[in-house]
Amino acid sequence: MQHDDTKSQGLLRLLTQGLLTHAEQKTANELGDRSQYIGMSDIGKGMECMRAAVANKLGLAIFPAISAVGELAPKDLAHTLGRQIILQRGHWQEHGIELALATTGVKLIPQLEIAIEHNSVPIKAHLDFTLVWGGKRPAVRILELKSNERIPDSLYASYETQLYGQVGLLKSCWTEPCFSVPETAAQSVTFPQAMQSIFGVAFPDSPDNVDIEAWVLSISLSEVRPFGPYLPEEGMLEVCLQTVVAIWRTAEDVRTGSLELNDLDYCRGFHPLCDWCDVNADCPKFQDVNLPFDSACGLELEELALLKERKAALEKRIVESEERIRQTYRLVGGQNWLSAGDRRFRVANIAGRKTLDRSQVLDTLTSLIGDELKAQKALEQCEKLGKPHERLYVSKINKPLKSAA
Repeated sequence: MQHDDTKSQGLLRLLTQGLLTHAEQKTANELGDRSQYIGMSDIGKGMECMRAAVANKLGLAIFPAISAVGELAPKDLAHTLGRQIILQRGHWQEHGIELALATTGVKLIPQLEIAIEHNSVPIKAHLDFTLVWGGKRPAVRILELKSNERIPDSLYASYETQLYGQVGLLKSCWTEPCFSVPETAAQSVTFPQAMQSIFGVAFPDSPDNVDIEAWVLSISLSEVRPFGPYLPEEGMLEVCLQTVVAIWRTAEDVRTGSLELNDLDYCRGFHPLCDWCDVNADCPKFQDVNLPFDSACGLELEELALLKERKAALEKRIVESEERIRQTYRLVGGQNWLSAGDRRFRVANIAGRKTLDRSQVLDTLTSLIGDELKAQKALEQCEKLGKPHERLYVSKINKPLKSAA
């Protein structure tokens, strides 16, 4: 069958327009005008990079206009569509998780809103899911969903800050009329009033005897891992509130011209989320020498980036293929080699690697020596430092998108 590139591109443009329109409408319906308040994700971003947080608050991030999608060059169209698929995948997963939790009968509120002012700065927290249990041992669980290509070993600091802000506000504002449940009559009420109105569940006037925790559910295409619990901490909430004021006032200074965006503090050193930053094109962190794109080095760099993308895709396919073959081996009850065509395969159990638990070694040495400082020194004397080596970092520059004309 002959492939029609023109029609294929038309279909991709239609899908891209739909995704951008849906994202815009969903944000407006659920989060409102985000330029008019500081949200929990803003706080997390501001803790790591004030420049990025302020740029987003001022609307300086690079997003293609929906009406301009028809003019995008094929490469930029593919980039925009791929980015939207990744960004909106979390919303699709959120809808599925909501349906799954609802079938269990748990009392669940999606997108509970907490709206307050602190030092004349408007703040809003939108909680992905709030689960509640009444009775003699009342409990509240906040669930924040994060969609990840791969499940991280530990959470980014920005994610943890977001959780501390949410759970801290829930407890500190418990009796304040600042809670709203979307599409219900429970608007600008206290938390106990909201729960009584929605579920008929009575909560105490004070949160002190309520079991309150926040959790992150990190979700990939085939795995879910919870991180937590995060508990209300006055100190962490105060840090969050200080960051709120800093972002708001700094954004005003940039808006009035008192400060330039590049005067602001930014994320130092390597950070995996810098490639995703929409204002990284002229970030001071990447003070670089510009080489012509069509130079030998520029072309080589572009080819290297493409090869690395293909390598990542191949590695993912290899993992998936290996898992399917392992599953086949288990299903046929394989005990030895199995043959298929010109190949044979088997699944073998391999002993785990032996490693030293540094903290346990230190505790053991301390108990034997009787002196923690001497034990620490002895351990350091046994450590071996590897040779320095070079590492190449290739980072994506998020430039304004070009038209196909």
